[in-house]
Amino acid sequence: MRQAIDIFTYGLTQLFGNFGTALRLTALIWVLASLLIYALGYLMVGLPIGAMALQPDAEGQMPNLSATFTMLSVVINLIAICCVSLIWSRFCLGADTPRGVVASLKAAPFGGFLMTLILITGSIGAAGFVISSLGSFILPYLPLLVGFTVYPFVIACLLLWLFFRLGAALPAAAAGQVLSLMQAWSGSRGKGLWILAIMAALLVTLLSVPSALLSGLLIAGNLVSIISTWLIVLTGTGWLVAIFRLIPPVAK
Repeated sequence: MRQAIDIFTYGLTQLFGNFGTALRLTALIWVLASLLIYALGYLMVGLPIGAMALQPDAEGQMPNLSATFTMLSVVINLIAICCVSLIWSRFCLGADTPRGVVASLKAAPFGGFLMTLILITGSIGAAGFVISSLGSFILPYLPLLVGFTVYPFVIACLLLWLFFRLGAALPAAAAGQVLSLMQAWSGSRGKGLWILAIMAALLVTLLSVPSALLSGLLIAGNLVSIISTWLIVLTGTGWLVAIFRLIPPVAK
């Protein structure tokens, strides 16, 4: 449990103890990517919103080009997360602190980091699909309150646990090292990551509440959503760096 608390606090102290640096290195990238998604939403579906906010109309029809917009939004988000997480990983590891308002990725292993991120995202997505499919058989037998509160929280904790078990490969890629997903899984065993997943799920839920409450207000809701997701990405990156530091070097 002590390790889980140390990892959790590391992610927070790295962000809020270096908040000015975090803003300088990553905020502009994140804001520009978010604005690009909202602009595409306005041009393609007539609403300046993110893909997750798309809803069917009264007749159950989705807006025109919604599938294309969703695909483009996923790609833009993935690239933005890759850039922000790579920059912050290298800063936390002490490998690189770029100068200027827009951080240069010239010396950073962007390709390897992106491929690792895609592999991890795909693995978690596949696991989430299987878990959701199995859960669909259980959900009808659960009390309504449990099905809408406890059940989603348990699923979120499970997926976060899987993410932490595999995610140490990301800081390794940021440092220019090779750490396979199997090596990350093996090396992260016994680090109290179940407890970390529960604490992380609580924090993510807390950060998501304001944007959910303001979802009906276009500008305020989008602004809060941009800030909360940026905080989640940076804090999560800090947690992965802390886990990576606890994994013994892989013998060559």
